[in-house]
Amino acid sequence: MDQDRKHAPSKWTLATRILAERRAILERLAGLDQHSPGRHPGRHGSSDTPTSEVMEAAQESVVKEIEFASREILVARLKGLVRAEEKIREGTYGRCDACGHPIAPARLQAMPEAVRCAPCAAQREKRLVSPRRVR
Repeated sequence: MDQDRKHAPSKWTLATRILAERRAILERLAGLDQHSPGRHPGRHGSSDTPTSEVMEAAQESVVKEIEFASREILVARLKGLVRAEEKIREGTYGRCDACGHPIAPARLQAMPEAVRCAPCAAQREKRLVSPRRVR
């Protein structure tokens, strides 16, 4: 484990990365807003057949769903990055929000926005994904 810490990036390196990733996400969100099909009506050609209108509507619907899902993922990641920045300011970065134990350096390297250790994150994910039993 000491060897992992020797090769782990410093918290300042990760803080810089967090800031850069936050800026990149904000740019991607702005790009989604600019290129949204709803903002550019009629950009898909001009065939006036009923079939082409249905196909165009279906295609726009799929594009909107993909953009919505992308936006949702980006916003969730942005919230995580903001929380990680708060933890850096508080002096608690690298400690799990749930149990207080250290977060593995490899996890922080892979996901600098991680605010939970792997076991607590897995437990939370399991609670969110598993269907609630109603009796």
